[in-house]
Amino acid sequence: MSKVFVVSLVILLISPCLVNAESHSTKEQNLQTTDVLSNLISARNPTEDVVVIPDSNPLFGIIGSYISCWYNTGESSGLKPMLVQHGGVLTNHQNLFIDNYMNGKNGSILALGKHFDTAFNTTEIIGLPPEVAIEAAKHVFSSASTIIIIPNNIDEYQLSLIASPLASYLDIPILIYDNNSEELEELCNILNVTNVLVIGNVQINLPSINITKLETVDETQDMLLTVIKDKFEGINYITLTNPSDVTPAYIIDTNQTTFGDHISNIKITFLGEEFDVKGRDNKQFNVAVPNGINRIQIYGNITGRFYSNSPIVPIIFLSLYDPFGNVVAYSSSLALDVGIVYLETLTCNASGNYRLVVSIYNGIKGGYFSQRGISLVDTDFEISIKICELEKPHLPLIPMLSITAPYLTAAHGGIIIADSNFELTNDSYADAAQGSCTGPWYDEKLHNFTNEKVRYVIEQLNDTLDHIGNFEMLDDYLNGQAWLAILAGTNMVPMYYYSPSQQDLHEKGLPSDNPYSLNWSLSVGRIVGYNIQDVSLLIARTLFYQEICDQPTKEKDWHNRFSFIFGEGFGETGGIFHQIPYALEIRKYGFHPRIFGDFRNGRILTQLLKAYTGSNYIEYLGHGDWFWFPPSWYGLDFYSKAIDVAHAKNWIYPKPSVFLTSACLMGRIDGIPPNMNIGLTMLHAGCNSFVGATRSTGSEAGLSILENHLIVDDFSIGEALRGEKRVDKEPPNYYVRVLYGDPAFNPYEPNNGFSNQGRPSI
Repeated sequence: MSKVFVVSLVILLISPCLVNAESHSTKEQNLQTTDVLSNLISARNPTEDVVVIPDSNPLFGIIGSYISCWYNTGESSGLKPMLVQHGGVLTNHQNLFIDNYMNGKNGSILALGKHFDTAFNTTEIIGLPPEVAIEAAKHVFSSASTIIIIPNNIDEYQLSLIASPLASYLDIPILIYDNNSEELEELCNILNVTNVLVIGNVQINLPSINITKLETVDETQDMLLTVIKDKFEGINYITLTNPSDVTPAYIIDTNQTTFGDHISNIKITFLGEEFDVKGRDNKQFNVAVPNGINRIQIYGNITGRFYSNSPIVPIIFLSLYDPFGNVVAYSSSLALDVGIVYLETLTCNASGNYRLVVSIYNGIKGGYFSQRGISLVDTDFEISIKICELEKPHLPLIPMLSITAPYLTAAHGGIIIADSNFELTNDSYADAAQGSCTGPWYDEKLHNFTNEKVRYVIEQLNDTLDHIGNFEMLDDYLNGQAWLAILAGTNMVPMYYYSPSQQDLHEKGLPSDNPYSLNWSLSVGRIVGYNIQDVSLLIARTLFYQEICDQPTKEKDWHNRFSFIFGEGFGETGGIFHQIPYALEIRKYGFHPRIFGDFRNGRILTQLLKAYTGSNYIEYLGHGDWFWFPPSWYGLDFYSKAIDVAHAKNWIYPKPSVFLTSACLMGRIDGIPPNMNIGLTMLHAGCNSFVGATRSTGSEAGLSILENHLIVDDFSIGEALRGEKRVDKEPPNYYVRVLYGDPAFNPYEPNNGFSNQGRPSI
């Protein structure tokens, strides 16, 4: 242990807030605590290859983190994949990852908290977090001179979350106090514990054991930064998250209505005009919305028979309008599943009769300059309307993401900024959104309120940077990779809305993560997915990228392939002026590019040719929306050739690709369920990062600067985006381009090889 570390701890621990439970003098306590941390002794047992935790309690994320990631007091460290399961089941993609990761070795799994089904040898430590924490500590450690104790209290989860990386950095276990002093004392005797770090408001007496308390965020961050400076000599990673995402919506009452109806329609489209030959393609219904705070969820389902294996499938659309005719929400089955549509919205004291429009299209439609097509509809459909009255507007769109913050952060040697006040839909939202039937994505009156929330997050970020500066690590952070991971959906850590809104769009404003970059001093990426299972897998794919990709064995292996796809309808300009010349350029860096343009850019052919799933890098230039991108416009039918959520969600990327786009809206995730966004669908299918736009872009939406940073300069994806935005500030693309994925992820390039994915050195 270095002298700098000991001296820093002495200065840190003269704070009167660090209180010894047995009321020793401040001087005695400081000496004891310095002795604790400068003489850490722990011994680990051999453990399983993969750790799996349930999403049933956020404290399992804290327990699983120190088991999966640790740094010894010497010069070694350890890291194992940590996945999150739901309901005793791993997703198909999680199972594929484990199969790939375990390939060639007799691997095993450690299951914490709850049982789940798997074919691998599994050790189970089942139960509630306090008892699991004790048994896990026995399983992992044969001895530990120091332990951390956190409260079994969701109100103090925020502080426990912030403190959690300490266990990894010091290589010590975390236990949970739940009026279980006898059990904890027994474990202390087994592990030969002499010192305890107590987080938060835990009143515990352990005879003959020195107790040091960390009761505030500042005290905890001081301890973390002291350890980080000594262990890693610097910091490169900060995680922003919201602990409130583990709390579900506060439902008071639920009212559900289901009814059926029938649409019979023949429609012809000719020279861009639609003509109903028979009947109408839509039905309209009233939806009575009561006063109060209500979450409205509407499903539509085509119940009549159709040929599901045919490329031509019926599409059902839903649109919900408020009593004044304004769009509240809209969607189509392209955004969910074949024949099934879903939308939702949150209303705040905006009662009245809303109008729901249901329409169905079953046929072909093509042509960019002059559309033509035919639709034949004669089918039943069913509508289910669920209105949940809420006590407060709290609504996490991607729940539980914060439980992976300890593991993500510890693996990168960073710190966590966690605050429930980051939330857009907290208690104050009810007043700001009074009379609103949607969110800032469709209601410009909520932009100022949302942007104030962003400013608050930035204040906390700046305070943390000042804190890092006090430990003389800020300059190195800002002049280095400066990774900032936003581990939250847009209701938990909102995007900033720039003005003005673009014309001819229901979506309002230009939502952006730019402000979190502090004028691109930081490399920002938002780590999101369909759900917590997807996000835990995304993190594992990033940290174990090299292991699951393997070394290339052939010149034209996946590692060296780059797919360029351009869409029709003036997407050809990007193909001609960027993709074709850039494809020639990157050959000198070892890539083998493939270009897919007119006549072979549709879904069926690109799937057959593995244009998307068979390449390390994928770049798409063309038209897009938040639930699809239709590259093929000129033929008889673009619906059957489009890449939409309904079909792409079933794709499997055998290795984690990089997906880059210059299309409109493909990165929009504000105000919609995450499993209905086409960008997050690519992450769900197995990509490791997605770069896209939250709103419409334009001809200025090039990717050359970003790609050169990745391929030539060997930057991480977050650094590459930072480098691009320092140079290319042309609106609107400058505002709306975002990164979904770990900003530290550095993909393989033939001339650069693999990187350490942002892992710290000790």
